[in-house]
Amino acid sequence: MEQLPIVRPGERVVARSDGKGGLILGVEKIQGREFAASAEVSGYVLDARLLLDVLGSLKAPGSWFQVWCKLMALQNANRADDNDRAVPRGFVKTSQRDLQTRCNLSAASVNEASQFFTHIGWMRTARRGTLQLNPWLTVAGTSGEQEKWQKLWNAAEGPVCIIPHPDYPTEWRQEREAERKVAEAARRKEKVVTLRQRRPVRKASA
Repeated sequence: MEQLPIVRPGERVVARSDGKGGLILGVEKIQGREFAASAEVSGYVLDARLLLDVLGSLKAPGSWFQVWCKLMALQNANRADDNDRAVPRGFVKTSQRDLQTRCNLSAASVNEASQFFTHIGWMRTARRGTLQLNPWLTVAGTSGEQEKWQKLWNAAEGPVCIIPHPDYPTEWRQEREAERKVAEAARRKEKVVTLRQRRPVRKASA
């Protein structure tokens, strides 16, 4: 019988298919998998499964998922094209119009998705045309690179990360609609002052 792997503190056993009907046992570190509970974790973060589990539970429009998947795909982590990259690794060079084209969505759909993911702290605008996806949520580099991106996020006072429950998108939409109605009602109540037109002064005849 093959010897089982040694599991040390901060590690866990994982099982993967060998593609032939069998399993391969291995050990992986679990540090960094606490992002859902805390953003105090630093270093390498690798928890795509938890992120996909959260996304799979959200009752949100399909357009939101399209936008998020495109953003993740644009966050290229390969070093091979470092010299040709428009922005540093860990960041995304795009715009609302670019996302509209890539996702084949309307401006309103892309804008709503972007506002939602910014609201829950999954991304922030680093500068015009450049986004940073939350480094505690996305796999984008080595441990040292992750720590650097996390410091940049904190230094920029990036939004606090929220792991939303399934109905949160609906609640967020309802809150936004309620705020819009309050603002519209306040606008209508504003007192309108009609300015009286001054009559032109006629010159006295000689």
